[in-house]
Amino acid sequence: MNDKSRIVVGVDGSPAARGALAWAVAEAKRTNASVLALSVCQLNPSLDEGIDPFSERHRHDLEAALESLGPSVLDVRIDAEVPQGVAGPVLVQRSADAACLVVGEHGSHRADVLVMSSVTSYCLRHALCPVVVVPLEGAHHDGPLMLRPEPQVR
Repeated sequence: MNDKSRIVVGVDGSPAARGALAWAVAEAKRTNASVLALSVCQLNPSLDEGIDPFSERHRHDLEAALESLGPSVLDVRIDAEVPQGVAGPVLVQRSADAACLVVGEHGSHRADVLVMSSVTSYCLRHALCPVVVVPLEGAHHDGPLMLRPEPQVR
């Protein structure tokens, strides 16, 4: 399976990220794609014991998000990883050759203007593939928003 048939999704343990993961799995099932679920850990202390509690927390949140999907994950190849780094750049780099990058909407609405999180904003500005922003369930939206990057003109 090539990267163009892979959907990359950012998961951070929030309800919005769980919605993004659910959308990514449903889309992967519909398109026969695989899913790469990433929970990016920015903190990485050097510990003598070799156990990174921050990465372990991310891994636990990622596993819980996958388990919460129940049988909807059947027949979908899902790779789950906890890379180190800053979330926006890591998601953009890991999705460079993907079918799309999926993130949950963490922003707020002020006077009918959507204010997106810094990670979502970064992904929208820098991604090389289409970005799907999945609104939090119950938000007043018509559904996910997909944006495609403009081709680079040289």
